[in-house]
Amino acid sequence: MIVALLLAAQVAAPPPDTGVLSLAEAVRRALANQPSVAAARDSRAAAAAAVTEARAPFFPSVAASVSAHRYAIGNLVYPLSGIDIHNLPIFDRTLSQGAVSLGYTLWDFGGRASQVRLAQAQVRKADAVLDASRAAMISRVADGYLAVLTDRGILGAEEKRLVALQAEADRVAQMEAQGKAAHVDVLRLAAEVSRARADETETRAQLDVAQRNLARLVSLPVDSVRSALAPVRLADTTVADRADLVAGAQANSPEVLQARRAADAAQAAVGAARSADFPQLQLSAAYVENGHQFTGYRPYWSAGLEIRYPLFTGFSRVAAVRRNEAGARAAAEQVRAAEQASEQSVDAALATVTAARATVAALQTAVEQSAEVERIQLLSVQVGSGTETDYLDAEATLLANRASLVEAQNAEIAARVELARVTGALTESWVASTLAQ
Repeated sequence: MIVALLLAAQVAAPPPDTGVLSLAEAVRRALANQPSVAAARDSRAAAAAAVTEARAPFFPSVAASVSAHRYAIGNLVYPLSGIDIHNLPIFDRTLSQGAVSLGYTLWDFGGRASQVRLAQAQVRKADAVLDASRAAMISRVADGYLAVLTDRGILGAEEKRLVALQAEADRVAQMEAQGKAAHVDVLRLAAEVSRARADETETRAQLDVAQRNLARLVSLPVDSVRSALAPVRLADTTVADRADLVAGAQANSPEVLQARRAADAAQAAVGAARSADFPQLQLSAAYVENGHQFTGYRPYWSAGLEIRYPLFTGFSRVAAVRRNEAGARAAAEQVRAAEQASEQSVDAALATVTAARATVAALQTAVEQSAEVERIQLLSVQVGSGTETDYLDAEATLLANRASLVEAQNAEIAARVELARVTGALTESWVASTLAQ
């Protein structure tokens, strides 16, 4: 009986029903609902709007105004354009004015263009932040999904062990009643059953925590996550060599891209600060109508060119240039640091993948061998040539190896996900093509 139960533990679970939550769907929901990703998207939208704002000075500005004033004493209704004794100036205490004005910067030695380049650099930086946020969220969802699968696999093994132990305890109790087994064997098995129940309770609690964490990530009720999850396996087990992985990480790593985009923005800020050292040539024009309630309104217009240049600003322009140049140098050093860190991350992820793959291979062999040992020990107990202690040790070893195999298999997948993240390859399409369900 116990052999049949242990063999049943190796039978694959039935295919999930239509209510199953796939990893791809979990990733899609997390990317659509998680606040960290939404904040990065909104920051990117704000940066894009800033580009439009930076381009606004390339267009003329037009303003209209209407005003009415009441004076204590009479004031000129119309501006004086000369003195005519036959047409004396008109004075009134209540005056009104309507005006339309136009202003346009003809030339500013690249100041506006520098501001646009700075805004565009900020957009590219926001793009890198958004990509990094999406990759980090995909990694978190994959880790959470695999954690649930791992705990469920361990719990399944512990449940089957508990069933097997209980069956063996019942068999030994019957043998004791027939005078064929010692009471100490019954007590030993009862202790093993109690310990197995404690282990199962602990794993069940860990599983509940993992399920709640995944439910938060995908914005679903925890009951939805408690339904069957589709098993995950690697559809593509090939791993590029280290040189290619390092090159990919230094070109596409989220951290490296963020640092490079920040450096671009810092360099653009230097250009924007330097543009303040040059004058601006501005065109202005206005159409004005002055009048009052008795004489009506009289129009006049004006147009002009103006050169503006701040002669002294308390050294603020020099300080601004120096500040931005220092920021650009710091950003360049941060790029170097990110490139070094990306290489280290590749080495760590690659080592984890290699170790996990070796562990999976070793544990697959260990499970096969320990299952055979457990079978032999069970037969020995049944024919009277073995001891219950030896059988229980073999059964515990088999359980531990099976649980470790589940952990190692999912650890290999998690390591591949992390390797894809640090090399900038972790996207929804990567999940769909590399992780099969």
